[in-house]
Amino acid sequence: MKFRLPELDIPSDDPFRNDALERRPVVEFLAGLLDKFNGPFVLALDSPWGTGKTTLVRMLKAKLEQANFQCVYFNAWQTDFVDDPLVALVSELDCIDFLDGEAKTAFKKHLATAKKITTAVAKRGLIAGAKAATLGALDLEREYEAVAADVAGGLTGDAIDAFQKEKAALRKLRDELEAAVAQLQASGKRESLVFFIDELDRCRPTFAIEVLERIKHLFDLSNIVFVLSVDKAQLSASVASVYGEKSDAQEYLRRFFDLEFGIPNFDSKRYTSVLLTRFGLDDVFASRTHTDLRYDKGHFVDYFSALADVFQLSLRTRERCVTLLAVVLHQTPADHYLDAILVSFLIVLRAKRPELFRELCGGSLSVEAAMNAIAEYSTGAKFVADRPGLLIESYLLAGDPNTDRVNAYYKKIEDFWKSNEGEPAERSRAQEMLNFRNRIITGFRNRFDYRTAAMKIDVAASFKD
Repeated sequence: MKFRLPELDIPSDDPFRNDALERRPVVEFLAGLLDKFNGPFVLALDSPWGTGKTTLVRMLKAKLEQANFQCVYFNAWQTDFVDDPLVALVSELDCIDFLDGEAKTAFKKHLATAKKITTAVAKRGLIAGAKAATLGALDLEREYEAVAADVAGGLTGDAIDAFQKEKAALRKLRDELEAAVAQLQASGKRESLVFFIDELDRCRPTFAIEVLERIKHLFDLSNIVFVLSVDKAQLSASVASVYGEKSDAQEYLRRFFDLEFGIPNFDSKRYTSVLLTRFGLDDVFASRTHTDLRYDKGHFVDYFSALADVFQLSLRTRERCVTLLAVVLHQTPADHYLDAILVSFLIVLRAKRPELFRELCGGSLSVEAAMNAIAEYSTGAKFVADRPGLLIESYLLAGDPNTDRVNAYYKKIEDFWKSNEGEPAERSRAQEMLNFRNRIITGFRNRFDYRTAAMKIDVAASFKD
């Protein structure tokens, strides 16, 4: 049994060995698409944060490298502490290596020149327009960094002349980058460099926008293809925070992307099953051989997956939820009841709505109010109305220590059923609730207090919050 998962292994010789979300068709489609683009080109992979974009990008990178593409991976979130992302972007090209030969020598030469210009540009803040006039002293054929140091300090000059020299410096930078990348084909690689930028939606807003601007204005070059993993909704919020709520964020972002690809949804139940396996919980469930316990794994997979979809949990949050389950299982003997259906509900509620979790388990929130909170989500009302929601509600009522409140709630249901009012589906649900009352409460109330499981879940969650 594990309580934390290591980063998913993506073997270079078998990128899909651990393809839990069955992304292979998507990756192969994207690889075939990128094979047709020589650049300049920008592909945006759009999906909310925590939905597996990084894993997909890593598989795509490995697949392209198998096809002899040179790829560069840049984690934007890990470098958003720098003032200008241009420095970080150019520095990533240092990871490109060649076998000894003319192509390697030429690449290193062009990259060295590009790095010097980048350093001068970053030091003087030219792209941002800070003290742009001091670039007037920059001799593009000399040592850029040394010249930048010489001109440091409030020098001034003709603004138009300075602007022209700034343009010349940046044009030189683009030429050197393009010449460096051109050496790929000479070295036996595919002619296009594929530059992956990941975690952009987690960056501070100004940095995320600056990355896009640098790509658009300085890396729009032959044989460079960018693949950006983004959450457009989050990026739109970043645009609004920088340029104001009235700005047209969607239109602003559209000019940076040549093609947008929405990552398809995943099979929720399959992913839950894979998580149980990766956490080493299959054997733990298999050891629960008592007649009433042997269905615990199936119940958890079914109900947790459905609830995670209702509450729209990210993949990362689902992983944390299974960590909570591992703790609960660790504290539950193999011959004791787990009540996996109710545990799945409590784990999801703790992950998504901790305030409701504490109120429910503390007794201040009624079961009816808890179910109404689920119904507020887009697919929640259907879940509550169907059998899964009915069963969870019945379990919660059976475990509620406030018997007066429980009896009053059941009386309301009984009165509704007897009234012959309401839609047939509502009456049918009321009848089933009354049937479950007799079947569940008899054997449930004395064996299980869901506050005990809630305590284990809350303690486990405190290590993750």
